[in-house]
Amino acid sequence: MQYVPESLWVKGSASAPFTITADTVKPGLLAPASFTIGGVQYAVALFPDNVTYVLSPGAISGISSRRARPGDTITIYGIGFGSVSPGIPPGQLASQLNAIAAPLVVRLGGTEATVSYKGLAPNFVGLYQFKVVIPAIATGDTVPLTFSLGGVAGTQNLSIAVGN
Repeated sequence: MQYVPESLWVKGSASAPFTITADTVKPGLLAPASFTIGGVQYAVALFPDNVTYVLSPGAISGISSRRARPGDTITIYGIGFGSVSPGIPPGQLASQLNAIAAPLVVRLGGTEATVSYKGLAPNFVGLYQFKVVIPAIATGDTVPLTFSLGGVAGTQNLSIAVGN
């Protein structure tokens, strides 16, 4: 049975069937427009308190922020990173720890970071969570954050703030 949205109906009859292509993997990290500061797009990254963001202090009025330091573990969120093991069907709450099936590499300032957890976020639907340990890198307020999934580079141009 093929679903045809009502918006495509004309005078009570459906349009001709058409094919939709769905990607099994289309990864992206959480980086809303409100995290664009001075023309730089920052990823939404949180410290373990889930209140303090990884940005230069005072970067966004009204939110608590500080620079990450080497050795800190931060949490980054994303969508579209594909299947996990053990399998959790699309549309279901992630009720157990899991791991994305494809290899994930996260780099900060060009240096590969340790990712201690990479899977669906517990108690959410379709939200991926990554626990990233900040490597020993040069500090700055616009440290590039890149990732690759299954050997394919992500397309976002993101930064985070790293200090001493």
